[in-house]
Amino acid sequence: MNNEPQKKSIHDSILKAIENGSVKMRPRWYFVGRTALLATGIVLLAFTLIYIASFIIFVMHQTGAWFVPSFGFRGVQAFLISLPWVLILISIMFIVILETLVRRYSFAYRRPLLYSALGVIGLVIVGGLVISATPLHSYFLRNAREGRLPIAGDLYRGYGMQRFHDIHPCTITGITKNGFQAQYSDGTMITVVITPETRLPLGSDFKVGDSVVVFGEHESGAIEALGVRKIDQLPPDTK
Repeated sequence: MNNEPQKKSIHDSILKAIENGSVKMRPRWYFVGRTALLATGIVLLAFTLIYIASFIIFVMHQTGAWFVPSFGFRGVQAFLISLPWVLILISIMFIVILETLVRRYSFAYRRPLLYSALGVIGLVIVGGLVISATPLHSYFLRNAREGRLPIAGDLYRGYGMQRFHDIHPCTITGITKNGFQAQYSDGTMITVVITPETRLPLGSDFKVGDSVVVFGEHESGAIEALGVRKIDQLPPDTK
């Protein structure tokens, strides 16, 4: 089948539209610049999202909330309550924007929306886990405490130094008959009582110097623990 007449018709229509002014010719640099600007926006937004995700993970570790789901249903409840929901909502908004920008590229819009969205979310989560494992946020938090972080100081002091009534990251300083003595990051001492009902997901082999998270209400300097578990060593500046 000969398509030459049809091609000629399309060609003539385009030329006529250009002559009438309804279609404007754009120089090549316009498209190159627009593509470069779009790519830059995607990269900056992706790095911002990864930073926020890593900060959320760092905060959850710092407060001990990251570990409390292992204490059962009440632990899951405490975990959900302690989540920094404002930061999470901001992250969701940024993910939607990033997904919208990414889908302007052919490798993304030719695939189902679910695939590209999962790719963006996966990138953010993996990047956040990697960055949270570095000393970056601990360094910023230390500077925020000392008043040497003018831009994000309030953010780190507000989230990184918060404490929850029933979640207690601390360091064991002495073993007692029915539990142990421990110390908060600010030097405050507490007595932790372990009962037969206390959940011990990683066992009860506690010793002096262990970093732990204690789950339970703090009353008059003592906690009857609902759960206790070891955690990775607390950063030096938080002990």
